Amino acid sequence: MLVQNKGNHAYTANGLTLNPGTNKVEENEFERFLAHPLMKHLESKGEFAYDSEKTRPSAKDTIAMIEDAFDIDMLEALKAEEDRKTVLDAIDKRIEELKSPEK
Repeated sequence: MLVQNKGNHAYTANGLTLNPGTNKVEENEFERFLAHPLMKHLESKGEFAYDSEKTRPSAKDTIAMIEDAFDIDMLEALKAEEDRKTVLDAIDKRIEELKSPEK
């Protein structure tokens, strides 16, 4: 699943670290992460955006997470799982941005 850490800090709880930006994690790891009282509080304040195996986020929400991603391997893996053209286009655009940053 994708989890977007909207904050400016990495958060670690119960064996999982979420770096700023979008992270690919296992759903059960994220559930344990949110079991920590501070992380549950941060979630209630909107610090994290995420999809779930049970629910598919809208293309708009998925694209927002892609635009905040920094891991090309994660984006390539997401591309293999995705079938929505707008999302695939966003993945390709973000990969290109990461491979060829402006100077």
